[in-house]
Amino acid sequence: MNPIPFDGKIVYDAAALEGAGSIFITGDLIPRELSEERLCKGETESVFGTVLPVIQSCDLGITNLECCLTRGGEPIYKCGPNLKADPGVMPALMKAGFSVYALANNHSRDFGDEAFLETMKHITDAGGKYVGGGKDLAEASSTLYYDVKGFKVAIICASMRQACDCTKTTPGSNPLNPPAIAAQVAREKQQSDFVLVIIHDGKEQVPFPSQRIRENYRAFVDAGASAVIAHHPHTAQGFESYNGGFIAYSLGNFHFAARSENPPPSWNETYSLKLFINKHKVAAIEVVPQHINADQCLEVKEGEDREAFLKRLTGLCEICADDELADKYYNAASMRYTHYEYHIRKCLELIDKGDLKDPDYLREMFYMNHYLITAEHWDLLSAQTFVKYQENPPAPPEDLAYFLNLG
Repeated sequence: MNPIPFDGKIVYDAAALEGAGSIFITGDLIPRELSEERLCKGETESVFGTVLPVIQSCDLGITNLECCLTRGGEPIYKCGPNLKADPGVMPALMKAGFSVYALANNHSRDFGDEAFLETMKHITDAGGKYVGGGKDLAEASSTLYYDVKGFKVAIICASMRQACDCTKTTPGSNPLNPPAIAAQVAREKQQSDFVLVIIHDGKEQVPFPSQRIRENYRAFVDAGASAVIAHHPHTAQGFESYNGGFIAYSLGNFHFAARSENPPPSWNETYSLKLFINKHKVAAIEVVPQHINADQCLEVKEGEDREAFLKRLTGLCEICADDELADKYYNAASMRYTHYEYHIRKCLELIDKGDLKDPDYLREMFYMNHYLITAEHWDLLSAQTFVKYQENPPAPPEDLAYFLNLG
């Protein structure tokens, strides 16, 4: 793993930089509150701030649109909030430089099937393209092709399984199927110049990738992916150069106004990536450290703030590139999530009670189902039980708090 220089740039192949194309790619974008109002007025500068010129300097901009675009719809029953934005934001998002919108996430179908279909239409009507979502599984899992400076880029996008999934006959997000994606990558490698895999997965607020996630993303590179870029944890994780490919485990939020007055410090302190691509390889990357200020405007980090962020990110890169170290940090971080045990215990108590019509039973069984189908929960419960069944559990790393409180 190459260390991160102070300026956040890494060149992997200097010769391949000649004639390279550039892709700006972000984590989660939810245009809400002030950003929604401003984008509907066409005010891109007041939303994307000093990040805007970086976006517009690239040949392609990709963002994870983690909401549906509708003025109607009914919220679906799910864990977590239901998110939507006014479709009027689309012209400004296109103007800002985003041409491709990832829809494989756990909020894109929050207001039902019709709202999801409406979202896709708003994107295409504005001149954009979407990936990782569709009217059915066949469309949602299909590859999006995009020309980037003469390179044929194949984009594949999927999300951990959850309530916004599509089926073979209904619209929604492309559910993560690692063997199918690996096979898809292998096919695309034969007919494309660059294969980009975008995944939405990982435990929220945990800045370390689980063993399952590391194995999945590396398998995609082994199958032929040039880059794997991920998000969902709402916090930055590290990245690594692996077997000729590039993996970023979580970019964290891009622009997502916090839903509480005191969000975790890492909520507004994340990064985007500028990828310099050539045939079948990432020639170089540029890390774009950013934060959302009190006025809900993005700013590129500068000075000591930038240096501190890159120092932490360097540490996260070192952790995720060392499997033993990554497991140690992930297992320790998992111990904070005591509510899992509460819901499982409550569910078992209600099963013993025997009243299968009890609203509490139905609600807790819903939580149990969510834990079983969404793999980020398997990871966490596996880590917790691994630590707890040991007679002498390992002590958490001394600097765990430093990494858990990015920013």
